[in-house]
Amino acid sequence: MCGDDKFINTSANTQNPSQEQEEAMTSILSTSNAEQYYSQGLRGRFQVDALRIPTIASPSQKFADIDYEFTEEDYRKRTEAVLRAGGLETHLPAGFPRAVDGPMTWSGADFPNEDAYVVHLTDEWKAEIKSALDHFLSLGLPNTVVGPANFPLPTLGPRLIQIRDDIYYGRGFSILRGLDVDSYSNEDGITVCLGITSYVAPTRGKQNQRGDMIMHVINTDEDDVVANKTVEKPFHTDTVCDVLCLFTKACASVGGRSVMASVGKVYNEIAATRPDIIHALVKPDWPFDTYGRSPAYYKRALLYHQDERLLMNFSRRLLTGSAPRDPRSPGIPGLTERQAEALDAVHAISRAHEIRTVMMKGDIRFLNNMGIVHRRESFEDGEGSRRHLVRLWLNNEEHCWKLPAPLRLAWARVFEDEERETHWAFSPFGKDGKYLRPTVSCD
Repeated sequence: MCGDDKFINTSANTQNPSQEQEEAMTSILSTSNAEQYYSQGLRGRFQVDALRIPTIASPSQKFADIDYEFTEEDYRKRTEAVLRAGGLETHLPAGFPRAVDGPMTWSGADFPNEDAYVVHLTDEWKAEIKSALDHFLSLGLPNTVVGPANFPLPTLGPRLIQIRDDIYYGRGFSILRGLDVDSYSNEDGITVCLGITSYVAPTRGKQNQRGDMIMHVINTDEDDVVANKTVEKPFHTDTVCDVLCLFTKACASVGGRSVMASVGKVYNEIAATRPDIIHALVKPDWPFDTYGRSPAYYKRALLYHQDERLLMNFSRRLLTGSAPRDPRSPGIPGLTERQAEALDAVHAISRAHEIRTVMMKGDIRFLNNMGIVHRRESFEDGEGSRRHLVRLWLNNEEHCWKLPAPLRLAWARVFEDEERETHWAFSPFGKDGKYLRPTVSCD
């Protein structure tokens, strides 16, 4: 899963639900036991309850037949049909620029090598990290409170501040390379990661309804192995954080590289050629599945222009479902043909300008989750080499871009909701050796 976790799993037809499916979904929404997607405090603070509860989609209503995986042929046919139908906007939405520029507007071809974005740990910095960990452990504090005040990095710290500025105001991504994972226990290694990342963005977010603060990206069963070997994930952002952090504990034998693209670059190409797609992306009518919670779905835009910045935030899984494990919940709206084409256009143009970065064991990867979209290659684990990333959702309140109201609510749910429990799983395995719940099979 990418983004928030699922709540229920059903194989029902989600595009054109039957009357029986509609009645079942209505029952889910009307029960007082339905889990609230927003906590009571957030509902009051953001006046969520004043919003109209979404209605169930009519069984006769037709939606686009679009899957989680991008299909070039389907995209081409859909584009031809949309253009043939006509009636498309020829000017950009009010207030949106003809083009954006700056260091975060780039194409993969702009980086002939990795020197611009990879920071290699020196021996001095490695020793400093070890000393910082020893100091922190001597304090007897919970691992979860590690931060700059108790994890001192006198010379590496200023370099991490530069990485922070690169993330928020520069190219939007950076890789810290050279951490010796094998020299630390599992728990100490993740504590080091938390300490280092706190210099970039100190606040960690809840990555699912349960309140898991650490997610382990790893194959958990044979279904994961087969799917991740054959499928390259579509472009998306995580929902939600301003900084996505991925700590590489182990690499796959084949593939699995992280792939990124600039939202600004994608926007410029679409704005110049198909302004009607920008209209589709900015309309607040995209139905995000909450997977059995109340409300059953919410609507907002995918693209925003706020404070002279472009922000994109969406999870394709929440818009299309991801069968067989996470099919779209029955009875809720799907995407229109124009929305489906716009979603595929973002992927196709991102792919044309993407950068595929090398992934090495010990990498700590930082990504601006507002101005950069990402995906990953298909991969195959080998004997003694199982791809394992540790995922963090991070926020730096001082440097986070100004958020429009719908994203402000989304950020608050992840970073400010004190009513949900908080869980920390420093290992993906329980005492019985089985996988714990806070694991995901994609990134």
